[in-house]
Amino acid sequence: MNKRFLLWDNPRQAIFTLMAVLLLLGGINVFSASLYDNGPSYLFRYYFCALVGLAGIYFVRRIGYKRLLNKRFLWICYCIVLVMLVVVHFWGAANKGATRWIYIGSFSIQPSEIAKLVLIMLSARFLGNAMKLGEKISLYKGECLLVTMAAGIAAFGVLVQPDLGTAAIIAALVMGMFIIAGLPARWITTIVGVGAVGAVLLSISSEYRLQRLHVWFDPWLDPQGRGYQMVQSLLAIGSGGLTGTNWGHGAAKFAYLPEAHTDFAFAVFCQENGFFGALILLLVFCLLGVAFYKITISTRDQKGFLLAAGVTFLIIGQAFANMAMVCGIFPVIGVPLIFISYGGSSMIISMAAIGLLLSVYDEEEKQQLLDAEPPEKRRSDLRVVGSRRWQQ
Repeated sequence: MNKRFLLWDNPRQAIFTLMAVLLLLGGINVFSASLYDNGPSYLFRYYFCALVGLAGIYFVRRIGYKRLLNKRFLWICYCIVLVMLVVVHFWGAANKGATRWIYIGSFSIQPSEIAKLVLIMLSARFLGNAMKLGEKISLYKGECLLVTMAAGIAAFGVLVQPDLGTAAIIAALVMGMFIIAGLPARWITTIVGVGAVGAVLLSISSEYRLQRLHVWFDPWLDPQGRGYQMVQSLLAIGSGGLTGTNWGHGAAKFAYLPEAHTDFAFAVFCQENGFFGALILLLVFCLLGVAFYKITISTRDQKGFLLAAGVTFLIIGQAFANMAMVCGIFPVIGVPLIFISYGGSSMIISMAAIGLLLSVYDEEEKQQLLDAEPPEKRRSDLRVVGSRRWQQ
């Protein structure tokens, strides 16, 4: 488990180093992208959320993922998420036709971000149990059915906000974990087909979503209306050239590009740092993904394996989805670019998720050290542990 990973002694060191690089780049980018709208305030809140996220990593690792995957605790968290989704639907703050945030003073909470992590943990718990017992992975049998129902209810709660993009991401995260757990190929084909048909029907059932599809195919059909954001994003990326306009000199953020410091922060980054800067950022995310992958495939515990895979989907999958969205490859789905975009809920939840993945690595490392000890030493340790439990 302690094998070297490129320039680092192990994947854990790589994750902390790459996360530090992303926090530095993200802080610079958020400050620059929000210069038109009180940049110092956004920078302060960005790093405040980063500190909360680092505290989250520390406490999650201290507690350990095995304790956090306790069945009762997970269902309590899930019920809290459902309550928050109901609260945000009736009393949340609306923005651009969607009600997604609960405001507490000057800070906001996005329940859908919490829902993603809770569902990953639920899936890891119940699908991991099924894998451990050698049960057939199914969408409608045993504990697997609980995962299907929990994901469906949460995704519906997000969909009515309305937020089709995030609901689709929740469904994709859970579906990805089912596939990793060993869902039969015929089910995968069926679900992909039904999901594609459902997405099309939902898209054409709403004028707003249908216009988004038109904009995705050709934003220049309405460059001053529905296609304005995508046109400005592409212009910002293209104007950066190879080396960029230099920090602070990108024009897109000055009331040209909407959501310049949040969902479309990558466009500002490309404009000011150019193609080479974007390539470096892409490389950092790729290295982070490889480090996550190394931890995932090295984990022997089924629950830990699924949890690490789910966290990888959440962090790396959303990062590439955002960059594809900003470049016009994907339709606009309202996903921030972790660390590079301003988004408190997303950053804190993502860093807590990284804490879970590091906890999986810590536990596997301890287990391998225990396995490496002589049998006599292990038996002695077990007798000591057993006597302590008896005394308790």
